Amino acid sequence: MIRPIQATLTRCRDNQPLVVLDSEPFNGLEIRPHDLRRLAQQLAALADMAARLPTGGKHYRPTKVQMGGDHGEVQS
Repeated sequence: MIRPIQATLTRCRDNQPLVVLDSEPFNGLEIRPHDLRRLAQQLAALADMAARLPTGGKHYRPTKVQMGGDHGEVQS
Protein backbone atom coordinates (compact mmCIF):
# COMPACT_ATOMS: atom_id res chain seq x y z
CA MET A 1 0.00 0.00 0.00
CA ILE A 2 1.29 3.44 -0.89
CA ARG A 3 1.43 5.83 2.02
CA PRO A 4 -0.13 9.25 1.55
CA ILE A 5 2.29 12.11 1.01
CA GLN A 6 1.88 14.86 3.57
CA ALA A 7 3.17 18.26 2.53
CA THR A 8 3.23 21.85 3.72
CA LEU A 9 2.90 24.55 1.06
CA THR A 10 4.83 27.59 2.22
CA ARG A 11 7.44 30.06 1.01
CA CYS A 12 11.17 30.43 1.49
CA ARG A 13 13.18 33.43 2.71
CA ASP A 14 12.97 35.26 -0.60
CA ASN A 15 9.17 34.76 -0.73
CA GLN A 16 9.38 32.11 -3.45
CA PRO A 17 7.01 29.13 -3.22
CA LEU A 18 8.34 26.16 -1.25
CA VAL A 19 6.94 22.69 -0.64
CA VAL A 20 7.98 20.78 2.49
CA LEU A 21 7.43 17.04 2.10
CA ASP A 22 6.70 16.08 5.70
CA SER A 23 5.99 12.36 5.52
CA GLU A 24 8.15 9.35 4.83
CA PRO A 25 10.20 8.77 2.78
CA PHE A 26 10.87 12.50 2.44
CA ASN A 27 10.95 13.49 6.14
CA GLY A 28 10.93 17.26 5.90
CA LEU A 29 12.40 17.70 2.41
CA GLU A 30 12.03 21.34 1.38
CA ILE A 31 11.69 21.74 -2.37
CA ARG A 32 10.67 24.47 -4.78
CA PRO A 33 7.86 23.84 -7.29
CA HIS A 34 10.14 23.57 -10.34
CA ASP A 35 12.38 21.06 -8.53
CA LEU A 36 9.30 19.14 -7.37
CA ARG A 37 8.17 18.86 -11.01
CA ARG A 38 11.64 17.59 -11.95
CA LEU A 39 11.50 15.05 -9.11
CA ALA A 40 8.11 13.86 -10.38
CA GLN A 41 9.56 13.42 -13.88
CA GLN A 42 12.53 11.49 -12.49
CA LEU A 43 10.28 9.22 -10.41
CA ALA A 44 8.12 8.52 -13.47
CA ALA A 45 11.25 7.70 -15.49
CA LEU A 46 12.41 5.33 -12.73
CA ALA A 47 9.04 3.59 -12.77
CA ASP A 48 9.31 3.17 -16.56
CA MET A 49 12.85 1.78 -16.26
CA ALA A 50 11.82 -0.63 -13.53
CA ALA A 51 8.92 -1.92 -15.62
CA ARG A 52 11.28 -2.66 -18.55
CA LEU A 53 14.03 -4.43 -16.56
CA PRO A 54 14.10 -8.20 -16.76
CA THR A 55 13.69 -9.62 -13.26
CA GLY A 56 13.90 -13.33 -13.90
CA GLY A 57 16.76 -15.67 -14.57
CA LYS A 58 19.53 -17.33 -12.65
CA HIS A 59 21.99 -14.42 -12.94
CA TYR A 60 19.63 -11.56 -12.03
CA ARG A 61 21.30 -8.61 -10.34
CA PRO A 62 19.64 -5.42 -9.15
CA THR A 63 20.39 -2.28 -11.16
CA LYS A 64 21.37 0.88 -9.31
CA VAL A 65 20.71 4.21 -10.99
CA GLN A 66 21.22 7.79 -9.97
CA MET A 67 18.83 10.35 -11.38
CA GLY A 68 19.50 14.05 -11.62
CA GLY A 69 22.59 15.86 -10.56
CA ASP A 70 23.79 19.02 -12.26
CA HIS A 71 23.02 17.81 -15.76
CA GLY A 72 19.87 15.75 -15.20
CA GLU A 73 21.56 12.59 -16.45
CA VAL A 74 20.82 9.00 -15.55
CA GLN A 75 23.78 7.01 -14.27
CA SER A 76 23.61 3.26 -13.86
